[in-house]
Amino acid sequence: MRRPLRASTQRGFTVAELVLVVIIIGLAVGLVSTRLGVVDTWREGAAFRKLADTIVFINNQAVMDQVYYRMEFDLENRRYRIGVVRPDDSLDLNPSGVNLPPLQLELANLLSPNAGGDTTVIPPPSLPSLAEPIELPGEMYFEDVVTPRGKVKVGEKRKNPFLLFSPRNASEFGVIHVTMGNGMQKTILVNPWTGLAEIFNEYKDYQYTFSQKDRS
Repeated sequence: MRRPLRASTQRGFTVAELVLVVIIIGLAVGLVSTRLGVVDTWREGAAFRKLADTIVFINNQAVMDQVYYRMEFDLENRRYRIGVVRPDDSLDLNPSGVNLPPLQLELANLLSPNAGGDTTVIPPPSLPSLAEPIELPGEMYFEDVVTPRGKVKVGEKRKNPFLLFSPRNASEFGVIHVTMGNGMQKTILVNPWTGLAEIFNEYKDYQYTFSQKDRS
């Protein structure tokens, strides 16, 4: 006895099922994007803290190595690097020609707009890895950097701003403004008397004179 042939049938996706699949895919993409955003925020925060900690570190390292350390900021490429002034380069410690006590002479040199401008920078002999450029992660970038030579903003066609750190435990005054990927602005204030880096979770502008520090 022959069995009757059964017709092969295939049921397609219903509209409701397609909508459900689209919703699931959308939720998955949203979840991944949120997780990546959280990771970027964490990485940017860690990079900002590392920048502040590095400033304090090289201020102390300059004293230990008895050399001038220099931190240079490449605003266009969102990175910074660290080096030392080549020992055989001479710095004009008294560009004004005025007789000053040793400490004031050192500070006058550090605060001089011309100090270290034409010197040669080499990798730190004791920590050569510091010379490798450090790039900012995510979408964070340098808004501007203020040094005794003035303020340099991102997009300006000027030389990269830099800060000097002296072997006599004194650093240049500096203000570093960073914008995070979420648009939040942060400030690092470099205290020339202590070499410490003070952090603010907002854009703060400072001006510096040889006798006093004013906040505007």
